[in-house]
Amino acid sequence: MITENKFSKYLIYAIGEIILVVIGILIALQINSWKQLSIENELEKKYLKNLIIELKQDSIGLTTNYLKLHNQARTKNILLDMIKGEIQGDSIIEYFEYQWRPIQPYVPIKSTYIEMTNNSHLRIIKNDILREKTIKFYNVYEALEKEEIFFTQTSTANVISMISEKLPDMSNYSIDDIMSLKSERHLLNTIQLNGAYTRRNNYKKIITECSDLIKSIEKYQPTLN
Repeated sequence: MITENKFSKYLIYAIGEIILVVIGILIALQINSWKQLSIENELEKKYLKNLIIELKQDSIGLTTNYLKLHNQARTKNILLDMIKGEIQGDSIIEYFEYQWRPIQPYVPIKSTYIEMTNNSHLRIIKNDILREKTIKFYNVYEALEKEEIFFTQTSTANVISMISEKLPDMSNYSIDDIMSLKSERHLLNTIQLNGAYTRRNNYKKIITECSDLIKSIEKYQPTLN
């Protein structure tokens, strides 16, 4: 009986020790979980703050390119009609330069998004809708970059190449020099198909999406405080 009594006490003590150890482990895990959550919350705030900074800079750069492309698109047919002699105007040199001066593709700032992707931190954005919208937007960026490479390496390059063959000095030409291009049907068709409308519309679309993403992030940010 004495032995059984001692064993019972020992068993109760052992169970108590196990329970205390389990509780200690659970508390440690919970504390670690809180710390990890706190780290992720701060990281989420940092990423979203940096995304907004970069997206606002992108918005300025995209808008600058859009305005250049808008001028190119709106003056293209007017210039062609001037060269053909169908209409007259004093802006032929200005309009002509819109068509051949290269409008280089805007290169988006993607350092924060790339950092998030490389570190598998996209999940840090806890709002599912915002996370998916962010991923979709940067996929659109990639599509824009590919289209821009196509237009600048084909249409724009072809226009410059053809004009440089016909004009003696592309840094110094007259209205008569431009009017002499009337017989160059291939050149005029290449200008007509230089992609100005498509590029302008692409930039307009992505500017709207950029603005929408900025607003979504700014709307979400107060919920993190």
